[in-house]
Amino acid sequence: MTHKYGIILHGGAGRYRLFTKEFIEKRKQELKKAALYSFDELKKGSALDAVEAAVEYMEDSGLFNAGKGSSLTITKEVEMDAGIMDGKTLRCGAVACVKSIKNPIKLARLVLEKTDHIFLAGPGAEKVAEILGMKREPIVVTSEKIRKFEKAFRLWLKGKWGTHLFRLKTIYRDFIEGTVGAVAIDKYRNIAAATSTGGYSLKLPGRIGDTPLVGCGFYADNSAGGASATGIGEYLTLIFACKTACDFMRQGVSAMKAAEATIDILTRRFGLHTGGIITVDPMGRLGFAYNTQGMSKSIMTSGMSEPAVAVFPEEDHIMLKFIKK
Repeated sequence: MTHKYGIILHGGAGRYRLFTKEFIEKRKQELKKAALYSFDELKKGSALDAVEAAVEYMEDSGLFNAGKGSSLTITKEVEMDAGIMDGKTLRCGAVACVKSIKNPIKLARLVLEKTDHIFLAGPGAEKVAEILGMKREPIVVTSEKIRKFEKAFRLWLKGKWGTHLFRLKTIYRDFIEGTVGAVAIDKYRNIAAATSTGGYSLKLPGRIGDTPLVGCGFYADNSAGGASATGIGEYLTLIFACKTACDFMRQGVSAMKAAEATIDILTRRFGLHTGGIITVDPMGRLGFAYNTQGMSKSIMTSGMSEPAVAVFPEEDHIMLKFIKK
């Protein structure tokens, strides 16, 4: 199904069967609200504004591993990454390892619009944020964050937790809480993509995953499509997940089939439980795929009266009826 304009969002892929029904329902409600909020921006005309709005909403939610809900590093700090791209101009902005920025996606947008650069990191990125008028607002390290950190740390001491690449699957199966992302196409056929994350619990200080890397965690090109990824960042980076999906779409493959083909590559190379992706192609078709137990996701298009939301494979038909392969 093609659409005049629309947006698809994700709240992370992972082992959702471990979560309570109440938590899953809360996440669905937040995804629905994010879709409605960002679709209002899309109706005004800008895909770039829409994906920023979607990600900003989810950063503020606290239910996702981004912004307010970001996980802690092994030194009990928050280090956040984000990236955003305009498919019309190929301009993009990204930030990494920021600690005191409430909405990293807003800073990434400022990097895109107000600097000559693509990627800023650490204290330098935060200094630029101040210069450009953003207030430093450290993310609160809540008791819940400490509880999750201590659980992970105990597993690490027992040798059941690690930061080496070959052990990342174990980490994500038990603790992933949701990198967030959005991809949209507006009424002018412009495409945009955005992604934001807090990384994963116990990550080493300074670790940067796929999220802020152009072509890995996010990508948009009007002539190809747009994509946002979630999962084990190191693996998604090694296959350039979002650029790979967009290259499929550049050849005329639909958004859905491009997403499936990209996750097939991820699975063949690194196994199951490694990630997911959302896509939009130049015809306005939407797509998603994942190899985990679930991926929280939502879509809203000009042909729909309300957003469709799903997490588990058995729920995907709710969204698939609005998607043409």
